[in-house]
Amino acid sequence: PVGSQIMLKNVLGTGSTADIMRFDVVRQAKDESRVPAILAPFEPLDPIKASVTRSFRFTQGLGMWLINGNYFDPNRVDATPRLGATEIWEFTSDANHPIHMHLVNFQVLSRDGRAPDPEDAGYKDTVFLKAGETARVITRFEGYRGLYMFHCHNAEHEDMRMMSQFEVM
Repeated sequence: PVGSQIMLKNVLGTGSTADIMRFDVVRQAKDESRVPAILAPFEPLDPIKASVTRSFRFTQGLGMWLINGNYFDPNRVDATPRLGATEIWEFTSDANHPIHMHLVNFQVLSRDGRAPDPEDAGYKDTVFLKAGETARVITRFEGYRGLYMFHCHNAEHEDMRMMSQFEVM
């Protein structure tokens, strides 16, 4: 309603980093949006069709943020999925990390062996991991061959080389 305030919060922040931005509602706007009668189809990917399961551990060490014990090296490729292949990737984290994959969208299969959270429904390109958590995701590598990144989406962690490359063959 007019006069209300909405605060955008950083749930991992403290002190001056907790509140990011305040939205002040200053006028009423007409809502002409409509929910479509038929939503876009959603095809759950079948884990039985996954040809490979890969594991990636996101940790801190050597003064840097690491994936499987390695910092980013532009001359190294850490996974080589085939074009059209369906794969399961397991992401494990020792700290809070939003894990982002370029090129593909994925579906979250589980978190620590339990059903995904409600916000995990549908296709994603980023999954948030809490400290000590493992998420299993499934994806199909469609569209294009080439070299792509996956990384922690925290800018400070990217800057400290928490990135890796995969090459779709």
